[in-house]
Amino acid sequence: MHTATASFSVRQFAHHHDDIPAFHAGYLVLTLLSAALFNLGTFAILILMHMGLDFFKYREHLGYGWKLTFEGIIRESLLDLTLLMVGLVFSVYLHHTIAFVGLSGLMRTELTVLRLFGTLIPKVKILHNFLKVMAHLRHYLDHAHAHMRTTWSGIDRVCLFSIGLCAFLLFFAAPLLHTDFGHIGLILHEELIPSIL
Repeated sequence: MHTATASFSVRQFAHHHDDIPAFHAGYLVLTLLSAALFNLGTFAILILMHMGLDFFKYREHLGYGWKLTFEGIIRESLLDLTLLMVGLVFSVYLHHTIAFVGLSGLMRTELTVLRLFGTLIPKVKILHNFLKVMAHLRHYLDHAHAHMRTTWSGIDRVCLFSIGLCAFLLFFAAPLLHTDFGHIGLILHEELIPSIL
């Protein structure tokens, strides 16, 4: 009897959780806390999991060919990949071990705060996108991306350009920041190997 009541309560909560303001507040706090605690590598794993789910969705569930499957994977994860790359650029270019000659302590603090927001905002958005997919998994699997088989939109092109620009900035970070490639590699290792900060 008690199990049936608990099951009914959980089911009722699942159907009405969007109407509860405390649920949204808790969700926001947990999302911000998770984004602050984990490095970008953890969120890269979430993106890879999302891409794996997209592969299953387009190839197995919807029966698309290889070309449309990869198009679907890219379209579904394009914003998350862009945010990850922007976060990496902020992490490298504003890392505390990169010496900016002549900056006062106050300016260094401002750069640290800028780096925090430059990495925290992408992580929050990536986590939100992942949780949104997981919360509505059946609906997500049953429907292809709205812009499949169409030309790339302006926003898609901005995302692709941004990924290319970020890749360029990361590839040439050592000469641009007057440091060696090993130092940049250590920063990327610190950011991309999943860990709790």
